[in-house]
Amino acid sequence: MGPLDELCRERGVRLTEQRRIVLEVLEAATDHPCTFEIHRRASVGRKIGVATVYRALNSLTTAGIVTRHVFRDGKARYERTGSAPHPHLIDTGTGEIVEVDDDGLRELLEREALRLGYRLVEYRLKIFGESR
Repeated sequence: MGPLDELCRERGVRLTEQRRIVLEVLEAATDHPCTFEIHRRASVGRKIGVATVYRALNSLTTAGIVTRHVFRDGKARYERTGSAPHPHLIDTGTGEIVEVDDDGLRELLEREALRLGYRLVEYRLKIFGESR
């Protein structure tokens, strides 16, 4: 049994061939693809419908295996859950989404939460910028 099988079993989701394909596409992604881009990548050399990709993403998101982000362009974009929380920089001109190295940022947010009497549990940060 592989790591994807174990993860799905732990989350109560059956790992169908279609869900495996979607997860493999997301694991290989260096960006935050939308449903249609996931479908395009998944259908290279394989037959999988866009509706099947939608259903797979919905069940994987509900199970917490995949994270859905909706950015300014209104498109839902996806990434595998499990990586540490990280900020996203959104280029307001092109819509490109860049993951930001948050070295030091988490510590700053933890200190600020403590100052206010809280323990930081999670954070999400979207930064919008224009390229120069």
